[in-house]
Amino acid sequence: MTDADPLVRPLAEIVVELAWMLESSIDEDGEPRGAIKTLDWVAGVFDCLTADQRLRLIEVIAGIAAEAELGPRREFLEAFASDFGLAEEDDE
Repeated sequence: MTDADPLVRPLAEIVVELAWMLESSIDEDGEPRGAIKTLDWVAGVFDCLTADQRLRLIEVIAGIAAEAELGPRREFLEAFASDFGLAEEDDE
């Protein structure tokens, strides 16, 4: 996919929404292991992205977050890149 590919944003939205649903279900569900495994799998897939792909995905998700209403979902979106290992935190 290129930066101009029309599939980038819809696919990013799908991934984020699924992760949001799974993250929310951990608190509501008595058996969160399946959700946790799926969230770990999503993070594992992100590990396989190139640096350019990660940057592009971070940019798309930041755009989605900027358009989201204030609240828990927006907070989730704003933390998504670091929570799923897309963005390295500067510890140095």
